[in-house]
Order: sequence, then C-alpha cells, then structure tokens
Amino acid sequence: TFGEGNFYLEVQNHGMPEEKLVCENLYRMSEEMGIPLVATNDLHYINQEDAAIQDVLLCIQTGKVINDEDRMRFSGSEFYLKTAQEMAALFEGRPEVLSNSLKIAERCQVEFTFGEFHLPYFPIPEGFTPESYLRQIVLERFARKYPDKPEAITKRLEYELDMINRMGFAAYFLIVQDLVNWARSNNVPVGPGRGSAAGSLVSYVLGITMLDPLKYDLLFERFLNPERVSMPDI
Repeated sequence: TFGEGNFYLEVQNHGMPEEKLVCENLYRMSEEMGIPLVATNDLHYINQEDAAIQDVLLCIQTGKVINDEDRMRFSGSEFYLKTAQEMAALFEGRPEVLSNSLKIAERCQVEFTFGEFHLPYFPIPEGFTPESYLRQIVLERFARKYPDKPEAITKRLEYELDMINRMGFAAYFLIVQDLVNWARSNNVPVGPGRGSAAGSLVSYVLGITMLDPLKYDLLFERFLNPERVSMPDI
C-alpha cells in the first residue's frame, strides 16, 4: 500500500543525458518533499557483451534490420545485470539510494511452493467446475466429429476424460484448447500434433491435435497415465 515509508522515487543511470536531467529533478523532489530515493537498473540482458544479441532480437521483434535508421534501439550497452560495485560507482556520493534497495528487498516476503502446478485462470461458466465444463465441451464436439458415436470410441473418450479429471488436468486442457483454437481462427500456424499428445482422443476432439489416435492406433497412456509425475506435454 502507498503511504509514508512505502513510496520511493526511482533513479537510474545508464549513461544517457536525459537520465541525468531526470535524476537531478528527482533528487530535488526528494529533498523538497521528503520522499526517499532508490536506485535501480533497467535489465534486459545478463552480461554487457550480450547487448549486440539483444539488439538483433529487438530487430526481429519489430520487423526491422540492423541498418535501418528508423527503428527501436537501446542507447548504449548498460542494460545488463550490474554488480554492487558497479552500482556504487554510478551513484557515488548517494549511498542511501543503494541501501534503500536492500531495505525494500528485506521487506518483501515471497514464498515459493514447489511440486504444485499453477495454471493461468480460465473463466468457467457459473454452475460448472473445470471437470464438468471440460466434459460438456468434449461431448458436444465429440457428437459433431462422431455423429454415430461408435461404442469403442465412446469408451475410449470416457476413459481419457476420467483419467484427465482424476489427475487434475481439466483446467489445463481447457486453457490449451482455447489457445490453439484462437490461433487457428486468427490464421496463426498451428501444427497437427506434437509428441505423445497426438495419442489423446480428447485432444483430437477439442481441436488441439488434428490426428485421430484411433485411426493410427496411438496409445493414450504414452501421453498421460497415473504414474506420470509431470504435466502432460502438449
């Protein structure tokens, strides 16, 4: 929350003239308003020698080439992970802007839980769980793909749905099918199927893959089974 002791003015020094002007004004504001300062470094690559590689990636991202004059580029090669000594040299005479960085870090409480899957939020209609919603979508699309509902295929579908739901991956399938189907509807190239995911009838029915696993006698268990400790790789 904002308030006294929780608000800082950020200063940076990457050797750019405009930064010097900004910092001078921030120093003045800090003194006039009693707001503490903290030094940070804009980090875009680990080592200084990686600046050229980052510039190439920036060209790829923006559809430009290195020699284009009118393109986005970084000023200098100072956007790397600096040491404490390098930061101290940049803000010589202002030790408080560095010590404040440590104060903020010590106040942050972050706990990591390992061995758990943290998926993006996927909106589920009211009255549904991820499991029941996945089942409804799968059965609707199954009826369109297999209007005769052959017994063997229906049995395989129920088996896969049960396995997916028991292992807690219903939300994962909902997310992936949403991504893939959005990509296809927006002319983003998507492959017909990757690895063992092609062995899943549910993936095929949802449109995640384009190969009928029964036609090619592909095993679902290579993709997902109770002994698998990692998430299915689609």
